[in-house]
Amino acid sequence: MADGSDTAINTATEDYAAYPALWHLESIGVLGFLRSGTPKGKRSRVAIIDTSVAVAHPCLRDAVNHDLAIDFFSNRLGAFPYYGDRALEAVFPNLASDIADSLPASRQLFNELVDRLSRGSAPHHRGVAPTTSPDFSNHGTAIAGLVGARPQTVSIDDGAAAGARSLPLPYCGTDPYCEIVPISTNFDTDPESLILALLYAEIIDASVVLLPRAFPDPFRTVPQLGGDPDLLDAILPARPTDRECTLWGELTELVVAVSLRRPVVCAAGNAREANGIYPANLADADNGIISVGAVNAKGQVAGYSAIDGLTVHGPSNDAERHDRLSVRLDDRDADFADRRCPPQHDNAEFSHFDIISTDVPGAHGYSYSPFAAEDPDGTLREFGSYFCRFGGTSAASAIVAGYVSLGYSSGDLEGGSGGLAAKDWLMAHAVQVETDAGAFRYPAWSGSVNFPDLYGL
Repeated sequence: MADGSDTAINTATEDYAAYPALWHLESIGVLGFLRSGTPKGKRSRVAIIDTSVAVAHPCLRDAVNHDLAIDFFSNRLGAFPYYGDRALEAVFPNLASDIADSLPASRQLFNELVDRLSRGSAPHHRGVAPTTSPDFSNHGTAIAGLVGARPQTVSIDDGAAAGARSLPLPYCGTDPYCEIVPISTNFDTDPESLILALLYAEIIDASVVLLPRAFPDPFRTVPQLGGDPDLLDAILPARPTDRECTLWGELTELVVAVSLRRPVVCAAGNAREANGIYPANLADADNGIISVGAVNAKGQVAGYSAIDGLTVHGPSNDAERHDRLSVRLDDRDADFADRRCPPQHDNAEFSHFDIISTDVPGAHGYSYSPFAAEDPDGTLREFGSYFCRFGGTSAASAIVAGYVSLGYSSGDLEGGSGGLAAKDWLMAHAVQVETDAGAFRYPAWSGSVNFPDLYGL
């Protein structure tokens, strides 16, 4: 890693300075605690509502609860992908929850889901396989790693005469003591699977619910439409049915209701959306929804993130920006000279630091292996097959979810204290950072923060 003294690196050469893979943990102050602290609280359970997770990744294998992981993509009432032919035997602590009692349609779904979770039920319906192949798991795997990956050592064979050798993977998530429950859903404009996913998070008594995604509600994703039938017909493949309209309305109430019992951490979006995307934009002082924006390694709000109207900002990557308000370009990009950068610019605010997270093992995921395929025996040949570059408010929300989870695991935040208490704890363990673009709150475990891009402003 460069020491900051080399300031003569030429632009447009793609000669980027190295940076530590866990800089985001250093930035929010938890790396020191993870090296020396001891968890004193009950093991936290983080429910991730996203794509599936590549559970065979060495750093995630011990973090994921295989018996509780569920897929609502392939089976309407959920499939359990890691049971094989065994009948269900998991313990579901909140089968008698009243979370949906005031929401008639959601209550009906709750009853159906409880019946489906009966001990001895089949792991999936009529032989339909769960949609949880690693091919579908890129985003969810990166998210899960940022939340709760564990360091591991693996054996690889790089084809050398020496044969297999041990390779340490010294990577960890923000809370490597937590338990992760992947809840995979599809991305159709269908509210039912999202309601079932939230109800399931309640049934398993999740400590934290993470939503690193948007909900495609036609009435709330573009609120200025106001439910106008003609405009809805213009943008939707089919007008929502009366039942779908009811479910979309109940979903909004359900997100808030769940957040009062456990914090719901939401990505705020990557197009500088005012107050965040839906459901992050439901965050309010009266609920436990936490909307999360993104900040780069120089302490500047990322080029794609909003700054106002969000609960907190977390560390993430950056993106170039070129509009009437700001020009922020990567001046080391090989094509920089061809992009007509104006004399007045904010290029010094751009950071090339990415977030590093767990990737689908092999030639998959966000960062492809240089090899065309895996070894014939399925082993991996190099370090990069396990990790990827990641970013966006998705990454920031995963880090913040892990941060809140670490509050539970460390014993500093009392388990079962509810979403509002967790949100208050987060705000008490965050500091205000002032920038020319405005101020934001940023997690600070030790009371101070560090933005480690050595080529700072």
